[in-house]
Amino acid sequence: MLHNYSIPPKTYFEIASLGYLLVLYLISFNDSNRERIRTYKLFRSLEINMLIALFVSILTYVFAYPELGTPIVICTILRTMDSIMCVMASRIFVVYMLEYVDSAKKFKWIRVFGNAIFGLYLALMILNLPLKFILWYNPDGTYMHGSLFVPIVFSPPVYYLTSGMILLIIRMRTLGSREQLSLSAASLITLFGTVIQAATDGAILLSLPFGSAGIFVLYFSLETADYHELIRSNDKLRIAEQDAIKANRAKSDFLANMSHEIRTPLNAVLGMDELIINEIGPEKIIDDSSVDRIRGYADNIKDAGHLLLSVINDILDLSKIESGKMEINEAPYTLHKLTDEVDTMIRIKAEQKDLKYIQQTDPSIPDRLIGDELRIRQIMINILNNAVKYTDKGEVKLEITSESVSEDVINLRISVRDTGIGIKEEDLPYLFGDYKRLDEEHNRRIEGTGLGLAIVKRMTDLMNGRIDVTSEYGKGSVFTVVIPQTVNKKLNDGEDESSLKKDKEAAYKTPDCTYLVVDDNRINLIIASKFLDDLGGKVETSLNGPDSLQKMREKKYDMIFMDHMMPGMDGIQAYRKAKEDPENLNPDTPMVMMTANALHGVREEYLEMGFTDYISKPVDINELKRVVRLHIPQEKIVVGD
Repeated sequence: MLHNYSIPPKTYFEIASLGYLLVLYLISFNDSNRERIRTYKLFRSLEINMLIALFVSILTYVFAYPELGTPIVICTILRTMDSIMCVMASRIFVVYMLEYVDSAKKFKWIRVFGNAIFGLYLALMILNLPLKFILWYNPDGTYMHGSLFVPIVFSPPVYYLTSGMILLIIRMRTLGSREQLSLSAASLITLFGTVIQAATDGAILLSLPFGSAGIFVLYFSLETADYHELIRSNDKLRIAEQDAIKANRAKSDFLANMSHEIRTPLNAVLGMDELIINEIGPEKIIDDSSVDRIRGYADNIKDAGHLLLSVINDILDLSKIESGKMEINEAPYTLHKLTDEVDTMIRIKAEQKDLKYIQQTDPSIPDRLIGDELRIRQIMINILNNAVKYTDKGEVKLEITSESVSEDVINLRISVRDTGIGIKEEDLPYLFGDYKRLDEEHNRRIEGTGLGLAIVKRMTDLMNGRIDVTSEYGKGSVFTVVIPQTVNKKLNDGEDESSLKKDKEAAYKTPDCTYLVVDDNRINLIIASKFLDDLGGKVETSLNGPDSLQKMREKKYDMIFMDHMMPGMDGIQAYRKAKEDPENLNPDTPMVMMTANALHGVREEYLEMGFTDYISKPVDINELKRVVRLHIPQEKIVVGD
C-alpha cells in the first residue's frame, strides 16, 4: 500500500504556496516596521496563521489516511484543525483589512458578529468530535462528511470575505489609490479561491493557496518598510499642512480682529477731532458749554489714543517674546508702591462698569523685594483688565499672598477672582494661545487684542513662575500666578524708608533754555513744541537732517531732540555728521533720540551710538520732562509752580 502511495496532486498548490510564503516570511522577518505599526502586526499574524494553516492542510491531505497506518483519532484531529485554521485565516484577513477601511471602528458590529460566528463555528467543530455530523471516519477508515460540512465549514470564511469586500466598497473613497487596488485585489483573489474550493466540495484546494497569493500582494504593496515610511512622511506632511492652515486661519482672524481694534480708536480720534473743528468754526461762539464739550472730546481722544497704544504694545510685547528679545531685568522694588499703582489704574476701570473692586495684600509679605517690577505689574494689569472686561456685574478681587521657599526667596502668589462670564471647559486648553479669542460669538463686543493672557503666560514662564486657572462657565474665573522673588534685606546706599515711598516730583521751569526739535512730521513737531512750551524757554524746529545741521552751526542749544526715521538723512546720520562738523556749535549739547522705534533693546543701541537719552513715541509729557530735568544743567532749572 505504501509502496504505491504518492502525494495527492491537489496538494501541489499548497506545497508551492507554503514554499513561497516561507520565503516571504524570511524576507519580512527583520522588517523595521515590526512591533511598531498595528496594520503590520496584524499582517504578521495573518502571515503566521496562513503558514500554520498550509502546514496543517498539507499534513492532512498527505497523511490523514488510515490505510497509511495513521490512527483514526489523529486523522480526525488533523481534518478538524485543517478546517479551523482555514476559517481563522479568513477571519484574520478581514480584521487586517478593517484596520485600513474602518480604523475609526464605525462598523464595529461586523467584528462583533464575526466573533460570534467564529465562536459558534468552534463549538460546532468540538461537538462534531463525539457526534460526527460534520466530518468523521467510518470504522473501516473511510473519510466522510455530511450535508452540514459545506455550510458550516465554508460559511464563516465566505461571510468574512464578502462583508469585508462590501465594507471596502462602501469606504473606498476614504482610501488612497494604492490601498484601494491592493485590498480589492487581495480580497478578490482570496474569495475566489474559497468559493472554488467550496463549489468543488474540497476536490480542488485553492482557498489557502489563493489566500497566500493575497498575502503576497499585500506585503509588496502595503507592508514594505518603504511604503510605511512614505505613509509616515505623508502623515507628517498632512499634519504640517493642517497646522499651517490652522495657523494661517488664526492669523487671518487675528489680523481681522486687529483691524477692528485699531480702526475703532482711530475712528474715535478722527471723529472727536472733527467735532472739535466744528465747535471752533469761524461762525461759532465759544462759551462755557462749548469749552466743556471740547474738553470732553479731548478726553475721548486721549482715551482712544491710550487704547490704540495698548493694542500696539500687546503686539510688540508678543513679538519680543517670540523672537527671544525680551529679557527679565531684576532690581529692588517695593511691593506696596507697585500695588498702589495697580489699584489706581484698575479701580477707575472697574468703577466705570459699576463693579466692586477689592484689593488685598497679606501684610506679612516682605515689602522690599528683588524682581522685574515692570513685568510683574504688567502681569497683574493684564489679568485684571481681562477680568474687568469680561465681568458685567459683581466684583473683581486681587489677592496677593506669599509662601516661603527659603530664607531669601518667597513665592509671590497673585490671585485674581471675578464674577464674569467664565470659560468653557473645552476652551481651557486654548486659553493662553496666540492669535485666538475664545467664545468669539459671545465676546465680539469685548475690546482688546486677545493677546493679554498669552503675554502673561510667556512672561510668567520667563520668570520661572507658573499660572493656573479655574473657571465655571457663566459664574466666573480665578487666575493664579506664582512667581519666585528674592527678599531685599538691605537698603541701597543713602536710601531710607521714606525714600521708598512715592513722592511727587516738584514742578520746575527752564525759562533760559533753548531747545531744537528735529522731525520730518509737522504734527510731531507741534506736539513736542507744545510739551516743551510748558517748561518755558524757546523751542525751534527742523523738518530734516541737513536743516538741523545748519541750525546747529548758527546757534547754541541747551538740548536737541532728534527723530530717527527721516527721509534722505536720518537721525543717526545727522548725529554723526554733527559730531564730525567743525562748525557745529553744539558738540557737547545733550542730544536725545525721540523716535517711534520702541522695540526691545533699541534704547541701549542708541545710547551706545552716543545719544544722551531716549524717548519713545507717542511722547509722554512726564517722560519728556523727566529727561529734560535729568540732562539740563541744574543752574538753568527753576523749581516751583
